[in-house]
Amino acid sequence: MELLQIKYFRIIAETENISKAAEQLYIAQPSLSQTLKRLEDERGVTLFDRKGKKIALNKAGRIFLKYCDEITASIENAHLELNELKGSEITDVNIEVRSASLLIPNIIKKIREKDSRVMPHIFQSSCNDSDLKIYSDITEYSGSACLLMREPMGIVIPESHPLAQKAEIYRKDLEQYCFISLSSECSLYKIISHFCENANFYPNISTYVDSPALMRELLKMDIGAAFVPKYTWSDFFCGGLVFRYVSDMPMERFVHLAFNENKYKSEAVKKSRYAIIEYFQEYARKFQ
Repeated sequence: MELLQIKYFRIIAETENISKAAEQLYIAQPSLSQTLKRLEDERGVTLFDRKGKKIALNKAGRIFLKYCDEITASIENAHLELNELKGSEITDVNIEVRSASLLIPNIIKKIREKDSRVMPHIFQSSCNDSDLKIYSDITEYSGSACLLMREPMGIVIPESHPLAQKAEIYRKDLEQYCFISLSSECSLYKIISHFCENANFYPNISTYVDSPALMRELLKMDIGAAFVPKYTWSDFFCGGLVFRYVSDMPMERFVHLAFNENKYKSEAVKKSRYAIIEYFQEYARKFQ
C-alpha cells in the first residue's frame, strides 16, 4: 500500500463521488478508478457500496478510513515535530471556537500578548485540523478537556418590555412571547433546547439568526426575547437590553477547552492553551 493510495482513498471517501474526487485531485477519472480497484484488490475487500454513479463507504471502508486517518495524522505530526527539532518554529495555531465567540478578539489579543509570533486561525465551524477547541456543554466534566467557565443562563429583553419591570420571571410569563434564536446547528441552541425540554417549556421561536450581532439588533426592535448565557455575553446586554433569570427554569452551561489529541502539540499550541486558560480565569473574576 502506498501513501498516494491513502490520499486518493480519503478524498474519494470525503466526496463519495469518483468524478468529483478526480477533479479535486487533478487526475483523470479512469486513473483514479484503477487506483481504487488496485487498493481494494490488495486489501481483498470492497471499500465502497456502488449504486449506479453513487458510491458510499461500507463497513470495511469505514474501518479502513479510520486507520488511514491515523496514518495521515501520524505523518503530519512527524513533519511538525521534525520541523520544530531542526529549528523551524511553528507559529500557526488552529482554534475551533464553538462557544463564547463574542470573546474571540480578546482571546486572540491575549495569545498575541504572550507571544507576538503566534498566529491564531479561528474556525467557527467543525475543523478536523484544529489544535484547540473551545466549546460548551451541559456538564462540568468533559473527558480530558479543561473547564474554562461555568455560567448561568437566562433571557434578554428590551428595557421597554413588560417583563423588564417584574421582580421575578417565570415560564408561564414567557408563553405569550416570541423568541429569537441562533440556528439549530449552534451548540447554544442545543443547550437551551435541553433545558426547555426538561422543563416542558417549548418557546415560540419566530426568528432564527446566524449571529449574536443580528440577534441584538432585532431584540432592540422589541420583536421577541432570547435565551443567552450571562457572563460570556455580558457586553451584549448594554444599550437598552436587560438580562433576567427565569426563576423556575434554572439554566447553566460549562465552557471547555480541549486539545486535538491526535495532533502534535507545538510550543505555539501550548502557549495558546495557557493564554486562553489565563484569559478565562481573569475574565471570570469580573463576575465573582
